[in-house]
Amino acid sequence: MSNSIRSLIRPPSLREGDVVGVVAPAGPVDRGQLETGLEVIRGMGFEPLLGRHVHARSRFMAGPDKDRAQDIMDMFRNREVRAIFCARGGYGANRVLPYLKPAEIRAHAKVVVGSSDITLLLHFLVQECGLVAFHGPMVAGSFGRAEMKKSRRQFKALLTGDAKSQVFHSPKAKVFSKGVAQGKIAGGCLTLLCRSLNTPYEINTRNRILLIEDVNEPLYRIDGMLWQLKNAGMFKGVRGLIFGEMVNCRPQHKGDGTIEDILADLFPKPGFPILTHCPIGHGKEVWTLPLETSATLDSKSKTLELKHCGVK
Repeated sequence: MSNSIRSLIRPPSLREGDVVGVVAPAGPVDRGQLETGLEVIRGMGFEPLLGRHVHARSRFMAGPDKDRAQDIMDMFRNREVRAIFCARGGYGANRVLPYLKPAEIRAHAKVVVGSSDITLLLHFLVQECGLVAFHGPMVAGSFGRAEMKKSRRQFKALLTGDAKSQVFHSPKAKVFSKGVAQGKIAGGCLTLLCRSLNTPYEINTRNRILLIEDVNEPLYRIDGMLWQLKNAGMFKGVRGLIFGEMVNCRPQHKGDGTIEDILADLFPKPGFPILTHCPIGHGKEVWTLPLETSATLDSKSKTLELKHCGVK
């Protein structure tokens, strides 16, 4: 984070009736999924406003880099817009970061939510702009693809500042390593954690409760990326780990083993709590979590408790 940024800003909480911007910082958006997701957002009582380039396409991205960045900056500058929700992930958020203006973003702090490829944008907002950002469901990529009844309630409750939304419990989670840990939340999609290494946007993991999830990656690639993080020192000083459901991250051959086998090699003596199969990232339910917010992870009870909602 820039030396000029001394404290982290919590964006203002949302209220029913608020205008929320919808942008596509990464991949091209499916119109049908977007419309379904927009109805969900309207059902929460928010009024979505689409970025000018949401429906654009340039190869595997939602339009040219400068246009996607322009949509983000326009939403920050627009005083009527109270939050910015990402339409989907895909690929390309890394390419918009050089065009964003941290001082302006910090001066117009507002809620930003996304996940998957948006992981890098979220950590840019945290580390370069000093703004709490939210790892959570996306309009087309999440709400447009699955019903997500629990996720809808939790998304709205957290962003409107309802204190009841500060405790997350995942009964279906699996305990790899027992323990209780306190730390600030960081992380997101494993591919993007690796992509951040040795760049100006490298994600800070020390003293953090680290989220790790991914989708559609064979197990050997998951193994390779996790070892890359370990060899780069990204697990040094980590307080705890929360793995997502790793949707469609399967063995390619019989005998390839499981995620648990990978973790046993990586962390023979963890020394910190590790939960797996939690609803973060790409599953049918997705938690909304404020990054860089202090939290307590208790892997035995399968709970994550936030110090606050991330909004003010």
